[in-house]
Amino acid sequence: MTIQDFIGEHSADFDTYEVRPDWHGNKIYSVWLKSNEGACVGYPQYAIDNGKTIRLSTIEETIAIMETDIPSTDD
Repeated sequence: MTIQDFIGEHSADFDTYEVRPDWHGNKIYSVWLKSNEGACVGYPQYAIDNGKTIRLSTIEETIAIMETDIPSTDD
């Protein structure tokens, strides 16, 4: 399964994705509905790709991913 397949299967919930830094050896994607872009309600949604399957992160995983997915402000 690819991230495009995952998005297609969950098109009612997501139609856009962005690659995020790897986490615990998994590929991570931020996923959202383009029509809701800019809305700031709740936690972000992450899709976790372990190379075999892609699934949504749990709330605990989401928080842990957020802690490592902080953009650098060093210039």
